[in-house]
Amino acid sequence: MRLQYSLSGLSGRGGLDKGRLERMLGVIMTKLKLFCVCLAGSIIALAALAGDTVSQPGAGKAALAGSFQIRNQKYGNLLRPEEANSADGTRIVLYPAQSWKCMTWKLQGNGDAGFHLQNHFTGKTFAAEAGTDKAEAAVTQVPFSKKPEERPTWQLLKLTDGTYRITDTKSGKALTAVKGEGGSGARIVTRAWREEADQKWELIAIDPKQLTM
Repeated sequence: MRLQYSLSGLSGRGGLDKGRLERMLGVIMTKLKLFCVCLAGSIIALAALAGDTVSQPGAGKAALAGSFQIRNQKYGNLLRPEEANSADGTRIVLYPAQSWKCMTWKLQGNGDAGFHLQNHFTGKTFAAEAGTDKAEAAVTQVPFSKKPEERPTWQLLKLTDGTYRITDTKSGKALTAVKGEGGSGARIVTRAWREEADQKWELIAIDPKQLTM
């Protein structure tokens, strides 16, 4: 009512035409709305950029604790226990990406870039088979001990290309994907570090609430 009165007053005094003034005010309001939308978008973008910078360590730094899917750079598939089997001794293999618990690992820091990895589905971890001095050791599922000092520890260090080298702290050998016999899916072993794509891993952060099974 007050705005209408003001417009009428201006119009009646020989000022601006009422219709023209209303159109001018409409243009001003539209520009103000666009400005607010752009400002809000800029604030959100800056916040996201800041968050990404915090969550992603630089090259040569350790990974951060959290829940991740672990993807091999060469094969593009994710790390999981074979057939999602919870039995001890189950081979660790690669499988096409799904939002499943069996393909998701909880990283728990253990100091000096060391981590304990626990599967969200089986509740277990993995280790290189003991008692082998060969150049290659199979990686299989083992219990996630209640005692931290008894759990296998892996070192996850970020490389310059953004991937990670995952190393067994006992042997110093790197987690490596090897194509299975007869064209079957890749299995996981430890081998001496060669800086090849089959030894490089991407960490994909995921909210456990998004996992479907």
